Amino acid sequence: MTEALNLLRQHGFSELACQFAAYIHRKEDGEHPVISLSAGLLTEAMAQGHVCLNLTNLPESMQHMAELLPDTIQAWQNQLLAGKSVGRPGDYKPLILTEQGLLYLYRFWLDEQDVAKAIQQRLQPVEALNIEQLNQDLADWSNPLDGIDWQKIAVAMALSRHLAVISGGPGTGKTTIVLKILQCLQNQSIQKTPSPSTGEGWGGGDTPIRIGLAAPTGKAAARLQQSISKQQNLEVKTLHRLLGITEHNEQGRYNAERTLPLDVLIIDEASMIDISLMAKLMRAMPSKARLILLGDSQQLASVESGAVLANLSEGQQGQFSNDFIAQFPQLGLARPLDSARGDKEIVMPTPSTMLRTGLAEVSLSRYSESVLTDSFVRLQHSYRFDKDSLIGQLAGLVNLGEADQALALLGAQPEASWLPPEERNLLNSLAQGYQRYIDAVENALLPREVIQAFDSFRVLAALKQGPQSVTSVNRMMTRFLALRGWRTAQTYYPGRPIMITRNDYRQHLFNGDTGMLLRDEDGKLKACFCFDDELRWVGLNRLPAHETVFAMTVHKSQGSEFDAVGILLPEEHSPILNRELLYTAITRARKTLNILATEIALRHTINSRHQRESGLKYQLERDVD
Repeated sequence: MTEALNLLRQHGFSELACQFAAYIHRKEDGEHPVISLSAGLLTEAMAQGHVCLNLTNLPESMQHMAELLPDTIQAWQNQLLAGKSVGRPGDYKPLILTEQGLLYLYRFWLDEQDVAKAIQQRLQPVEALNIEQLNQDLADWSNPLDGIDWQKIAVAMALSRHLAVISGGPGTGKTTIVLKILQCLQNQSIQKTPSPSTGEGWGGGDTPIRIGLAAPTGKAAARLQQSISKQQNLEVKTLHRLLGITEHNEQGRYNAERTLPLDVLIIDEASMIDISLMAKLMRAMPSKARLILLGDSQQLASVESGAVLANLSEGQQGQFSNDFIAQFPQLGLARPLDSARGDKEIVMPTPSTMLRTGLAEVSLSRYSESVLTDSFVRLQHSYRFDKDSLIGQLAGLVNLGEADQALALLGAQPEASWLPPEERNLLNSLAQGYQRYIDAVENALLPREVIQAFDSFRVLAALKQGPQSVTSVNRMMTRFLALRGWRTAQTYYPGRPIMITRNDYRQHLFNGDTGMLLRDEDGKLKACFCFDDELRWVGLNRLPAHETVFAMTVHKSQGSEFDAVGILLPEEHSPILNRELLYTAITRARKTLNILATEIALRHTINSRHQRESGLKYQLERDVD
């Protein structure tokens, strides 16, 4: 085993992967080295975000290990099952191997099974629905668009199904949909429709509908809270806080035995939910409660293992049954011309092969019935980027992996520039991007004006550490300001931008929140945060963990928007470089962007996809025991 451990270490595997391989080796009494080696590979795959190790498709970073493995997949599986650490589904062993050649840690296998089973059970219509009221609400919603109104379809689906998955890019109106869902739920409540969890009336004041709003991170929760605060008296919580998960209670306060006291749960930024957190959520959901997931399936997934929203969205556009179409005739979804398959006929509206109707353009293309029929919508109209928007076009090309067209577009338009990541180019980008902020600080403008000037631009880096990273940008900008006379050698100085790195519920500050050290009305240096145009001052001695934030990682930027964005990609090859990361970075910009990268790095990033291995889609397409 010493030789195997040395090989793992020589190939750059983590200490955790090496130690788990050693543990399995001891459990196998020193026999079956393929099992211990596979355990190390699995641990490393999970560190890269995969839920399992696909024996037929090793991650790119591990393909050089193939020479140490059996010659055929069948031989590999046979050797894995020859020991006592690997079992088949249904066995209680540390590692589980499926017939499809997916190797799991037992806990992750169980999580995926529970998520699949819970989703299958929720693919049902809501019985207690006042369809007349809902159709009236949709008719009263003035939202003029050419063609199909996907927002209305999303609201109708969310109100009428126990599970609704709504995926859409930046500016497609997800927040508007949340507000409309809340309004429609309130109108349903007024009608005293039976509660899906209790069977009792929602109206009358005795049993009002119980609505939960949540997001995976504190920053995302705070942002949603700001969006609804003026219209709804509801508190948005992080999923961990909602479930009662703490460092001392990883399983949470709510579970299958003690379910959440909710009739409806709406979750924003669902792309950040990993498989384990989703499993805990599903176990804690009442069987009749509605679950509504909103997010951008094209964005970066969670830091932990799994990409549940991406798994659910893969290959989906939105398929609807005749029953759904008949319930909502005003949505413009037309029945098929040929009803040979009766009520099981599926219609999938798309922008192509359109047939003009009196209400909308509807595709009559036929598709086999999807698992998420009537439960999935992909929003297709961007209210932020019009058809001529350079950023919108560039994001679309990156999503499609069209490197040649993306690079040609970058070189032809003034709204987007592309330069090598040389130090002088980066320094020029920083100096120009932050000039408004520098002037605002040096001219002692009002705190709100200083913060707004700073938030108009941000550098987004792929890496946290390294030569071309968040750390290097922060150091460069700090040195640049020192040359202008700023006291950046001090820990606390006026004008220092900071980002919170740990949730602090007492201060209502969350991981990812940004603020600035400024002097208050009394001239005292404090941290100043601007939330929904309101300033909040926090004493330096009460600040949670934080760091300087002239640059942030693309992961940290999710959910944020800036007028201008600088994107920094490292010259050295990194497995983190993929089109999902670049798409996320590009769509943080409202007006202009500047990409600092070599052509090799940029092409590699656009051509690479980080598809996380998971068996969730397969599990959904079969009966879960």
